[in-house]
Amino acid sequence: MLKAKHLWIIHLLGWVLFMSLPLTIVSREPRADFPLTVLQSGWFWLFFVVYAALFYGNLLVLIPKLFLKQYYAAYTAVFVGLLALIYISQPFEKLIFTKFRQEQQGREARPGPPHGDFPGERPSGPPPGNAPHAMPPPERGRAVDFVSLTLFIVVWAVAMAIRISREWRQSERRAILSEAEKAHAELSFFKAQINPHFLFNTLNNIYALAVGNSTHTAPSILKLSQMMRYITEEATENYVPLEDELACLENYVDLQKLRLNAKTSLEFNVKGQPEGIRIAPLILMTFVENAFKYGVSNHRESVIRIAVEVVDGDIRFFCQNRVIERQNGDERSGVGILNTQKRLDLLYNGAYDLDIRNDGGTFTVNLKLSGR
Repeated sequence: MLKAKHLWIIHLLGWVLFMSLPLTIVSREPRADFPLTVLQSGWFWLFFVVYAALFYGNLLVLIPKLFLKQYYAAYTAVFVGLLALIYISQPFEKLIFTKFRQEQQGREARPGPPHGDFPGERPSGPPPGNAPHAMPPPERGRAVDFVSLTLFIVVWAVAMAIRISREWRQSERRAILSEAEKAHAELSFFKAQINPHFLFNTLNNIYALAVGNSTHTAPSILKLSQMMRYITEEATENYVPLEDELACLENYVDLQKLRLNAKTSLEFNVKGQPEGIRIAPLILMTFVENAFKYGVSNHRESVIRIAVEVVDGDIRFFCQNRVIERQNGDERSGVGILNTQKRLDLLYNGAYDLDIRNDGGTFTVNLKLSGR
């Protein structure tokens, strides 16, 4: 978009084009230097000032004070009144084709031969006024100054187009800012929903360890402390280092291992180099949490597979679990996945590929993200 400080260039070019229109009309004169002579005339610049006043008066006063405030009747009345004034005053006809021509004819007048244009010829001018056959020149009816009317409509329409276009761009900019603020508020709301739910489940697991006097209680509290620091300090940003996200994910998996029995097996693999890559926080955590919540059973065998791979700056995530527990009466997991999908839409804007499949017995998630 052109900066405001450079708009004068557009205005200058526009007025040069405007001045070329009447010059094109008068350039049909036999003298080649006639357009240059027009530019040296004060009458031409008076004509220019009239139309400049119409243009900027409409652009800066009439449109913002009347048209944009929906005073359409008043705006139309002003337009019709000015159009009628241009029709009556005929600025092009009188300031250029009359005043200017009179001025030029006075400058170019030279005394001619007394008895004719050339020696031995009769004068080619009209007969003397006292000649008995002298007739007065016929009166010409009032001509319509189409040039002035056309130029008036052009400058009026251009002023409207410029101002309305500017208002449209400002409205579009305000809409974009409003949408960005809305997106930021939605992201904050999604995180507020995910984080407490995630922490409550982890605290319940540690409580079970403490009740059983497990030796893993202290290390688990340390891991939870690291996770809480990550969630409260780093995960408030839109994007975080992938290394920090994976460290939080590993702490969570380690905490979940403490409650697994022999019937549940876990496969967790990380491949690639995460250094220098950023990711939206807690995106992967939602799917991992869902896998542990609905893929663990004390009575049925199950397998939870989690894999994260970094390939050419892209993040590829895979999570699969057997569906053990049904979600009857508990919609929090569904809400968490739905919110994650919305976060992906807001933060990645199509630069991701999410495939979720649930065949009733196995729940599989394949996610591909473009690293930030």
